[in-house]
Amino acid sequence: MTEVWEQDAWELADAVRRGDQRSTELLDVFVERIEKLNPELNAFCYLDLEGARTRAAAIDAAVARGDDPGPWAGVPMGVKELVQVAGWPDTHASLLYRDVVGTRDDTEPARLKAAGAVLVGLTTSPEFGSTNWTRTYLHGTTRNPWNPERTPGGSSGGSAAAVASGMMPICTGSDGGGSIRIPSSYSGLFGFKVSFGRVGSGGNFDSALTSVPGPICRSVRDAARYIDAIAGPTNSDPTSLPRPARSYEDAIVSGDAVAQLRGKRAAWSATLGFAACDPEVEKLAYEAALALCADAGIELVDVDVRLPRPGMAWGLISSLDTAANHLEAARGRWDDVTPVSRAGLQAVDGINSEQLMRSLRRRFELLEAIGAVFDEVDLLLTPTTATTAFVAEGPPPLEIGGQKVGGMGSVPYTAPFNISGMPGVSIPVGCASDGLPVGLQAVGRRDDEEVVLACGAVAEANRPWAKLAPLAYA
Repeated sequence: MTEVWEQDAWELADAVRRGDQRSTELLDVFVERIEKLNPELNAFCYLDLEGARTRAAAIDAAVARGDDPGPWAGVPMGVKELVQVAGWPDTHASLLYRDVVGTRDDTEPARLKAAGAVLVGLTTSPEFGSTNWTRTYLHGTTRNPWNPERTPGGSSGGSAAAVASGMMPICTGSDGGGSIRIPSSYSGLFGFKVSFGRVGSGGNFDSALTSVPGPICRSVRDAARYIDAIAGPTNSDPTSLPRPARSYEDAIVSGDAVAQLRGKRAAWSATLGFAACDPEVEKLAYEAALALCADAGIELVDVDVRLPRPGMAWGLISSLDTAANHLEAARGRWDDVTPVSRAGLQAVDGINSEQLMRSLRRRFELLEAIGAVFDEVDLLLTPTTATTAFVAEGPPPLEIGGQKVGGMGSVPYTAPFNISGMPGVSIPVGCASDGLPVGLQAVGRRDDEEVVLACGAVAEANRPWAKLAPLAYA
């Protein structure tokens, strides 16, 4: 018999809406799991149990009156700590803001509340979302439920650890350089990054040039329903896009995922022209790519994918965002800032116009190269990450497959598509010999989320993945 905490989030929401499950009872189940597992994993850094219980009781009362609280009725959710929620700590995972309290809800939590979600607390993130592992001076190290010696990834690491361990059915995440797809790959979850602008910003501009909000979840349908609840423009965000004509969940449950993909053209690359990949990770991802194409009737074509390294363009652009919000607070308090965040902020502090122009030129070159690939294909398939999850305390490996790599070498496949604003998913494809998950990334043309979701739906139907880590059953 399936336990409540093993079910997909959409199943729980539908049970609450039907009156078959009480939100207050759901909350009790997940709070018990937090109490049991969080001391080892450090996925949550703040809990608002009183507020959550009040909210859950209100949802139950609404259902009893015959009202529909919304598509996420009564489902407990964790919120990544880089997001502001009124009355909760607003620390940005930094000692610089240890005592700051949020004064408003950002767009994402506001829309989730309107959809009936019960927000439970904050999940851990690296400071300012600056690394692909989750360890801070403020909250310590967050660990992976597949192996607590390893990282769940970053920057949505706490959310990934919470969902993969069954502490939460779904959590918020954000992706400015891979921060949904990377922890999803490391933690055996389905990761969905929408097109840039799909969710309008309402005040959270920490990564306004590259980042999008989105779910950390276990199933494709959960991801689709989540974006349905938060998508749409805001008046304060000139880059925001209109809501899609058809809901993403409808696209998933319609059963026409194969029809959507049949005849599409896809390219495979394990290097993007510059990256090194662990041979076992590459083999597993490539075999999964072949299986996906066979299952969906996708034509896999030979395309020479050669992109310029994105580090200069992505790193400086992302650091400009961070510096605009946090450099002033950090000056004079450098010992309170973690090394990667400090390096990024100080790089911006000393930038000159020539460096900025070189970075912008590299961005233009990268966009042209990506555009040339998608002139020939509808999808680009890659490993999501170049290795399985590395040591929880970091840093990432600096040698992969016998090749020396830089600081982003373990995660070379995601940031280019933050720069291009394209949608992408990470699909779990099994485990390597170290027992840790591997992900397959599928990237689609801008504004074509349905195609990458269809890739996930076909994979989930034909080769379902283990939705929870071993520690969930310990």
